[in-house]
Amino acid sequence: MDSYKKIHLLSLELIPIINDLDDEPKQIILEHITDCEDCKKLYDSTENFNKSMPKQDYSENVDLKPLKKLVQFNNGLKLLLVTVRALILFYIVYSSFKYYGAESVTSLLEYFKSGIFIFYTPAAIFLLVFTFTFFNKKWVWISLVTDLVIILLLDKVVQLFL
Repeated sequence: MDSYKKIHLLSLELIPIINDLDDEPKQIILEHITDCEDCKKLYDSTENFNKSMPKQDYSENVDLKPLKKLVQFNNGLKLLLVTVRALILFYIVYSSFKYYGAESVTSLLEYFKSGIFIFYTPAAIFLLVFTFTFFNKKWVWISLVTDLVIILLLDKVVQLFL
């Protein structure tokens, strides 16, 4: 295969991306185009196509604020989930001690258990569905384990301190 034919074959392959080539290969192809009618037609059609395409203005400084805001929103949602759980637990503990603390320890624990069942369990189910929908598996498992520990074992922990 002679060198003209090799350059011709390479030119056919590289003309569609001629604007992305380095200067030296681009010059070789442009020199070949002056001698080869087929390559000149391909080059002209490629240039016409490139001119008809709308130009995008890509600046070097890409603004990442929307992504940063999304990460902040995600972290805010996680904080909200933790805060809702903490507020519900605070309400249960506070009301248990305020209304039943003066009576007996058993009535306090029963009120505490019923508060967990009535208030915390439905909220935990909703928050787990929310976590499953919007967060990754790691957060779902952390939430599930935390909620199970609170529902099943927190009354035992409170009993240790009474």
